[in-house]
Amino acid sequence: METGESGTQKTATYNEAKKLLDEAWARSAKVYNEAKEQADTLHEAARKIATDKDARKRADEAHDEALKEAKKVRDAITN
Repeated sequence: METGESGTQKTATYNEAKKLLDEAWARSAKVYNEAKEQADTLHEAARKIATDKDARKRADEAHDEALKEAKKVRDAITN
């Protein structure tokens, strides 16, 4: 039983799919890196203005949460 696709059509379809996947991975890496850079910048600023240990801890927790969200976005793009 043949599906009606020739070998060259399958190859072209595979190449298109691979190209789309590669582009998605590149976009996801770019989005993640931008989000991480922003989170790092905000974290640094928040730690500089933090007046006590508790404020620094909250800044660290917010930074960790921002990185988790950035990873979720990255994974959503590629999955």
